[in-house]
Amino acid sequence: MFDLSTDYLLIGVDKANSDSEIATLISSMTALDQNYAYTIHSSGQYQFKEVPVKLRSSSSCVEIEQMMADIEQQPLVDYVHYTIRTDDCNSLIWEPLGDLCINSYGSSFFVKVLDENDRSDLNRLIAETETELVKQNEFNPRWFELRATKNAAGDALEMANRFHESGLFEYSEPGISKYPVE
Repeated sequence: MFDLSTDYLLIGVDKANSDSEIATLISSMTALDQNYAYTIHSSGQYQFKEVPVKLRSSSSCVEIEQMMADIEQQPLVDYVHYTIRTDDCNSLIWEPLGDLCINSYGSSFFVKVLDENDRSDLNRLIAETETELVKQNEFNPRWFELRATKNAAGDALEMANRFHESGLFEYSEPGISKYPVE
């Protein structure tokens, strides 16, 4: 079971936007803690910069949902996601990341097809959901990375669930990341 964070959100912004544009965006949002020293995370392989932001105060699920809807209306924002509390603040190789971390998901999700030579169901569902194929895993060709774009039928978590619930794939899961926030 997951423990929703009532203090943080994750904002995804296209990598083409500068850090100063992101700072201006964040400074315009009254729901966010303007004294919080956020970090902009940018990976060379992904098209998005991700920014864990702290809310001005702990909020209820309904309040967070409204904040997310407001933030998503910003032209610079590609997605905004819930965050999950975690007691594990170590990297995948057990290096300490900070004193407090959150987990969240970005725009990517992963699908394992039943037959690597038959991608017809995968291609059909990609077209139907307006998601996009990022790449096929070079070491395990049955796994594909997909991305939920701003025009997709839902975010990466919703799309991973939809692909899974179709019954056409062996697995489908969102890409989960860990972010130090303190």
